Amino acid sequence: MPSKNDRPDKSPLKLNSLIEEALKSGADSIELEYVPEGLEVTYMFGNMGIGEIIDDRSVIREIVRELIREAKLEHQTRGTLQWTSGGKSYKIRVEEYESFGESTFRLVLSKSKQRRARR
Repeated sequence: MPSKNDRPDKSPLKLNSLIEEALKSGADSIELEYVPEGLEVTYMFGNMGIGEIIDDRSVIREIVRELIREAKLEHQTRGTLQWTSGGKSYKIRVEEYESFGESTFRLVLSKSKQRRARR
């Protein structure tokens, strides 16, 4: 996984880029957890994870605000995001829970099921 400083296009890190990176790499989920160094982003592949640290506090605030707003987590701990990437639709289940007194987020990625037309 590229770090925020190694992004080839030097675009700012956003929720969109984290989700796209996870989908591109085939991750099952993304975990976002506050650590002393910043925000730890872990891309999970089954029981294995590969992570990076985002240390820019303004970027962290923007990512978390966007996640809370888009998944409608203002007054609940679970929500969903509908996402389209590469012509495929995904339903992303978002969970917020507490870990060591801090909010932690888990985004579970799954392809949306296509409904069959009834005949």
